[in-house]
Amino acid sequence: MGDEYGECKKIHLSLGGKADGCQEYKESWDPLSHCEICKCHKNFHRKVVKIKYVTRVVYTKCHKRHDLKFLDGCQEFTPSGSHGSLALTCSGCLCHKGFHRNEITVEEPPPSSS
Repeated sequence: MGDEYGECKKIHLSLGGKADGCQEYKESWDPLSHCEICKCHKNFHRKVVKIKYVTRVVYTKCHKRHDLKFLDGCQEFTPSGSHGSLALTCSGCLCHKGFHRNEITVEEPPPSSS
């Protein structure tokens, strides 16, 4: 079972010394462990410490930087499809869900396996 990674912390000079806004790490086919969303190495992403709870997540405000000064501005993640890769794209701003802030809404013990 592999490690999990969260938001990207890499500072990009091309963005005026700001982070790109990627909010999650998505494993790619790349053997060098680059994020499929922001193309940064996984070491630039915050390592998620696993806890003994199941978390439910809601994706909200988009953090993608489209220019040097401003964030995208989309305030809510709306899936663009019912399943598959289309569901990972926001129909409001066309960004991957990894650029949207993920807020934990509920922490509860995992279901018992009996």
